[in-house]
Amino acid sequence: LNEYLTEVTGIIYEHGGTIDKYEGDAVIAFWNAPLDLPDHAGQAVRAALAYQKRLAEMRPALKAACGSDVFARIGINTGDVVIGNMGSQQRFNYTFLGDAGNLASRLEGINKQFGSWIMVSQSTKDAAGEHPDIVFRELSRVTVVGKKIPVTVYEPMYRPDWEAKREVCETFDRALRMYYAGDFAGALALLEPVAGRDAPSAAYARRVAALVKAPPAEWSGVWDVTEK
Repeated sequence: LNEYLTEVTGIIYEHGGTIDKYEGDAVIAFWNAPLDLPDHAGQAVRAALAYQKRLAEMRPALKAACGSDVFARIGINTGDVVIGNMGSQQRFNYTFLGDAGNLASRLEGINKQFGSWIMVSQSTKDAAGEHPDIVFRELSRVTVVGKKIPVTVYEPMYRPDWEAKREVCETFDRALRMYYAGDFAGALALLEPVAGRDAPSAAYARRVAALVKAPPAEWSGVWDVTEK
């Protein structure tokens, strides 16, 4: 675990991030403090991609050490939080507090719904801007537990990785537009042929198959996440 966290921490530092804390095998980090960091959203996204690439390289050795494959989900959100020394008179930590940070944590868990490993919010995509080496694949419009306003979420990918599965990604995107519009049968027809090659497509295929059998009385196109 220490070896894994050392590798992860190095990647975060290389991309200008600040480690907030370790929680078991989880790492909580933030960008743009204590010093201003230009392109902090883009740096966070690049750190996440580098993180997953390095973990894939480490996976065989980690499996040999612990007996199973090791994977990690990542959630990224961009917004205003309070950052500073917080705690008690006896002890405090330099940390952050705010709803924007809470959403990042929720996105990490929501990856489970789609079979993705990195999920970023619309605000992060907007703040990161266009990067020639990164493609943001739209995954869904979701509402998280305790919130009513939906958030559009994306899966960032290195462009060569996206190009390698471009046909699948473009098919998924067409199906996603049909899903938003309530054309469940049309979405399912597109998704079924690619579901075996793409986890988000498989997740949507299962969802729209259920919706074909039991269409909702009202439809907003939002994926309501009911668990953290």
